[in-house]
Amino acid sequence: MLKNVLFILVICLVAPIMAIAASDSPWEAKLPFESAAISYTLTGMQEGHESLYIRNYGRESATYRETTTTMMGITMLEKTVEIVTPEWIYSFDLTEQAGSKVVNPEKYMIEEYNQLTATEKKTVQANTEKMGMGAADAMGGTLEKNATKILGYNCDKMSLMGSIIYTISGTSIPLRTETDTMGMVMKSEATAFDKGASKASFFELPAGIIPEQYPEADAEAKAIAAETMEMLKDPEGVKMPIDDDNNRMQHIPKEEQDEMQKAMEVFFGISE
Repeated sequence: MLKNVLFILVICLVAPIMAIAASDSPWEAKLPFESAAISYTLTGMQEGHESLYIRNYGRESATYRETTTTMMGITMLEKTVEIVTPEWIYSFDLTEQAGSKVVNPEKYMIEEYNQLTATEKKTVQANTEKMGMGAADAMGGTLEKNATKILGYNCDKMSLMGSIIYTISGTSIPLRTETDTMGMVMKSEATAFDKGASKASFFELPAGIIPEQYPEADAEAKAIAAETMEMLKDPEGVKMPIDDDNNRMQHIPKEEQDEMQKAMEVFFGISE
């Protein structure tokens, strides 16, 4: 669920950087393929598999994940589904038979962006890249373009807060993710990539589960979108604190660093 500010900011600031070839706005970039089905093998602390289905050039996606996690001799089975549309983000726990839905925060960013003048939009596009890279840099992150090839696709490499993510160049679609958090190692590796049409049934909500909505989270996301756009449209609005030894993370409270790590893990499919 998008219940904290940092999760929303990671989506709205980091994702556009990994999909720089934007169309109408930094939040409406199309993928270079209309649809796809990607299979992943999960190893490490979590073992299992994941299937990602994409359609409408990335505007809609459905992620099915089944994993087992063993800790202190106890094995836990998790089966989850996440469905993303331009309007909503749905999350379902099939083991608990529970679900939630929140407004897709990108919707609010697009709404705010579309109210800007042409000059303001140019400023926002420049500041979005600057701010996203500044935020990643502040968290000790790096981005290497066309670092390697996976399943025949050129991939960019982002290193951030204990995670290394390889995404199809110019997109936010991960093909390999490696994370090591406090000795807990997890890895996700794409094993198959099919650009054929994804079945409509994959995008249907699980039967028998009514997703709970969180209006407070939606209101928070809307307010953050307005505040963020107000800053991005200001030519002098994006500034990241940098000290002499480049230890930028000291400007961010420890509890917020932990939340950023959790947000990155959720965003890249590392954990729930």
